[in-house]
Amino acid sequence: MMKHKTRPSMRLSVIAVLATIAILSSPVHAQVTIPVKIYAQELVDRTLVGHPDLRTIEIYAAPPKTGTSLVLASNIGRIGTPASGEAVDVAANGKTRIVETASRRIEIELPLHDLAGLTVGAVALTWASSGTGGRAELEKKSVQIRDDLSRHILNTANLLDPYPYVATATTRSRAQALIDETFRRHPEVTVLALRLKVPPKNDLVVVGSTFGRHGKPADGDDMKVLDAPAPIPGLYSNDRRFGVDLPVKDAKGAAIGTMNVGYAYSGSEDRKALEAKAVALRDEVQTRLAAIKNPEEIDP
Repeated sequence: MMKHKTRPSMRLSVIAVLATIAILSSPVHAQVTIPVKIYAQELVDRTLVGHPDLRTIEIYAAPPKTGTSLVLASNIGRIGTPASGEAVDVAANGKTRIVETASRRIEIELPLHDLAGLTVGAVALTWASSGTGGRAELEKKSVQIRDDLSRHILNTANLLDPYPYVATATTRSRAQALIDETFRRHPEVTVLALRLKVPPKNDLVVVGSTFGRHGKPADGDDMKVLDAPAPIPGLYSNDRRFGVDLPVKDAKGAAIGTMNVGYAYSGSEDRKALEAKAVALRDEVQTRLAAIKNPEEIDP
């Protein structure tokens, strides 16, 4: 275990994202605190659904502005406990660690990256050593899982986002289905997010993305994109991602939302060419969006 100790109260303040719901009852109003899942746990849950032969999975990372790596998400509890020294070493040295246990299981720990390739922590996977392939096959599957997780992580802070970001937001909307399908068909894209004006107040919020944050209200920069006459490009993730923000319009040309497209960037790519690809992708999504009724609502 790590030498650094984290008090239980600190762990809870770092890990537990809480929503307070006021329950109106007569004659008094009661307040109930309900824990809300964080995005890292959503990634764990998705992985387990897609890999029923996976026995355990844990994600470790040091929350921003802390120096202690913790278990952020898992299917075996331990949330908020310090990461093992081995997991910390995996994240630090970037080398995969494989252990075959006496209980006929294979534990594989790999460095976990964000979508720009920066290390954010580690992921530990446990497989039954029989019936799921040999050691080499299990290592290959583990790398594939890690790489898929990385495609959906903006940065370390993203792992700690509430999921959904706004408790009442729909995470399986028709808009999200469109984003998922588009993301699968365009593997060169590293980030894809769609914000739309949603009823009843026509607030501009995230309705579909590759990194969660559903229901997150637009900020001032997002609102500028809504009425921008041209795409707004920029560099992100320590200049490893080229992103383009674009307005989204309906069939009559009225602005109804915004879209963000990101591509891996090393410094040698043609920015104008990437911007043109982002515009073409926006046009594709915009056309398909026009045929979807109430895209912010759940996809039946």
